[in-house]
Amino acid sequence: MLDDHFFRLYGNIQRSKWLVAVLTAVVIIAAVIGLKSVCFDNNIELMLPGNDEVYRSIRFLRESNLSDKVILSLGLKSSEYTTKDLIAAVKKIEESLGPPLVTDVISGIPENNVVEEMLELLKYAPQLIDEPNLLLIEKQINPSGVKESLQNNYRQFLTPASTLIIPFIRSDPLGIYSNILRSLQKIYSSVGYEVTVENGYFISKDRKHAMLILDTPINLTDGFGSRKLISYLNNRLNILPDFISADIIAGHLHTVSNEDVIKRDIRLTLIIASTAFILLFIVVFRDLGAIIIFLIPLASVIVSINISNLILNKLSYFIIGMGAVIAGIAVDYGIHVYTALRIGDSRQEAVKSIAKPLIIGALTTISVFASFFFSSVQGYHQLAFFSILSIILCLACSLFILPHFIIKGKYNKLAHTVKKYGKQINQRSLKEPKTQDKLIVLCWAIFMIIALILSKQISFNSEISQFDGSEIEIIKAEQKFNSVWVNKTSPAVFVVQENSLEEALKVNEKIYREAKTVVGEDNFSSLAAIWPSKQTREANVDRWKKFWKQGKEEKLRKLISTYGSDYNFSEDAFSPFFDNLYACTIVEDEPKRIKIYKRLKERFVIAKNNRLQVMSFFPDEDKYVNAMSTISCHYPGTFLVSRKVLSRMLSKSVSSEIILLSGIAAIMISLLTCLLLKNIKMTALALIPVITGTAAVIGIIPIFGLSLNAPSLIAAMVVLGLCIDYGIFMVYTCSRNLKTGTRMAVSLSAITTLIGAGVLLFANHPVLFSIGATIVSGVLFGYIASIIVIPSFYRLWIENTT
Repeated sequence: MLDDHFFRLYGNIQRSKWLVAVLTAVVIIAAVIGLKSVCFDNNIELMLPGNDEVYRSIRFLRESNLSDKVILSLGLKSSEYTTKDLIAAVKKIEESLGPPLVTDVISGIPENNVVEEMLELLKYAPQLIDEPNLLLIEKQINPSGVKESLQNNYRQFLTPASTLIIPFIRSDPLGIYSNILRSLQKIYSSVGYEVTVENGYFISKDRKHAMLILDTPINLTDGFGSRKLISYLNNRLNILPDFISADIIAGHLHTVSNEDVIKRDIRLTLIIASTAFILLFIVVFRDLGAIIIFLIPLASVIVSINISNLILNKLSYFIIGMGAVIAGIAVDYGIHVYTALRIGDSRQEAVKSIAKPLIIGALTTISVFASFFFSSVQGYHQLAFFSILSIILCLACSLFILPHFIIKGKYNKLAHTVKKYGKQINQRSLKEPKTQDKLIVLCWAIFMIIALILSKQISFNSEISQFDGSEIEIIKAEQKFNSVWVNKTSPAVFVVQENSLEEALKVNEKIYREAKTVVGEDNFSSLAAIWPSKQTREANVDRWKKFWKQGKEEKLRKLISTYGSDYNFSEDAFSPFFDNLYACTIVEDEPKRIKIYKRLKERFVIAKNNRLQVMSFFPDEDKYVNAMSTISCHYPGTFLVSRKVLSRMLSKSVSSEIILLSGIAAIMISLLTCLLLKNIKMTALALIPVITGTAAVIGIIPIFGLSLNAPSLIAAMVVLGLCIDYGIFMVYTCSRNLKTGTRMAVSLSAITTLIGAGVLLFANHPVLFSIGATIVSGVLFGYIASIIVIPSFYRLWIENTT
């Protein structure tokens, strides 16, 4: 019944082959034109497991870690120039930058403004000093406490730095605000930059580098905007003198570079693969018509890209990077059909003899990709849809269109080679197993044992950085920046997420109090240390007023007046303290006049999607992460972001994901192969290349110092689909004694696949390279097992027992 439908369709296409050819050409041309409108996405979330914690951490890191900021690091190239020349260059660049791409430039902090800002912040002491600190103040308001404070103040007046210190002493004679200043200093140090301020500019400790921090409305996920921003900055940096170097540090650079690297890799791999395919067919077949075999998978891939984009809206660059590999898989069908037509006597009989193993092979390969639909990774769904569609289109064209356009000649080199090769194979006795077969099986068994032993050395790389294929110049610039400016490793982050800032600050306070006991105050940097919630500040103000109006203010005035003259302090020396005692007792949501608070808020608060996130920082060490994780469990809406924990979560999620998909794929391949071949022994033989290819991947990769990652594991599953095809073709040929040049076709299929995957070894992007390395090692040994080991097993196990 199936054969009847197959040949009825085959006959109809034969009668209208030129109409079909024209329609096919129109579709392909439209698809080529349509490539310009295809939307690509380089978001790495597409390639990550559907784990809420992983997604949340990745999204948080992308949105908070300098996401919408750019840093310019300027440096002196020659010792002939001074910091003064460097600052002049900073001023020049600062003046040249502006909207719409740069909305703000922070080049430093004017020293006078720093003092004014600090004094302004101290006026908020009534809101910031809590009950325990009031008790400490009370202990100082006595003769001995005041005398000691005045004596310390007098000594500080005699130091060289007295000019800067005097305003602070006059505003705080007892040093009761010192905790506020210490908390502020600790918070600023948590930023992780080693910065000094010289003439109001950010200067490195070696005094050879300056830093500018730019605000931009361009999000780093905006590829077009990022490219425009980087181009704008590079144009502005051209005005710098020759003795000044400049590095751009921004996530936007990675966005642009990844796009460029992947596009360049795709172009390079397609050019190399296309050239190799065409030369292979011309040299082997010596027939220009053989080029059509390559055009079929290429056209199928192009059409599939358009259809996939239409249905899925966006395609990952990583998926499209698999295009050359998919072409290497799909070209197999055209090779088998072409070879069978050249060797066979009848066009229809040749197609009939090759159709069933082709369809079986295609179905088993499709089953591997179909298993990806069970994954929680969106990128795998794209890969499955794109790959299955490409394979179906290529198989249909190979069976129903290609045969009608192959001109059968009386003689060609391919036919002569295949017949000669087949004759030599058939001269061997199929009745008695040969010693050579036993030797081959023994060598295969030894290889498998060695591969399994070597597989113990394999490791899994779950670092997010492996998905970043940015150019080496960007990585070097960041390393240089870190060596100059960064004084510590990236900390872990505790995030409080609420609907409003006030709600978030309330929870943040509670977290801070608990964190101080389990992590230590010096190890936990929180906004709560300097700016608590409005509710807490209102309570602090009430206590403050009550404290001073119960006679403490009058008592302190008398003590200072009594003992101040001993150190030559005038009556109004400390008037700023008393004048501002109740200055900021009206509680507001935010201190709009203080720029310091604005900078702190930028550091500790993120507003995204109508949600407020307040961050705190602590060392990314297991003991601290574990302690804070325990606290987080008691506060819904809070979470931790730790690069170390994220790496472990990724490793665990990817491992469980791949184990699930591998199990599904293995079951589907085994059941489908057994169902189609209808023989358990034949199924076992067909699986030999699959087992061999898998062993080769996990055994050979460690030898070259490589490790497995998510993309290479997916590529390993592709190897399963490829190797089962080889196994099915060889088992089918051995059992049916086909004269359709299967061995030659399988060899050419493996070569084309190795070309398609091998070109990825020339790719600069680490993801594409890992895919290429995995497929090449797996397919190479899977092919050797199919062409050499299967026939030996067949003669020893099946024909010797029948």
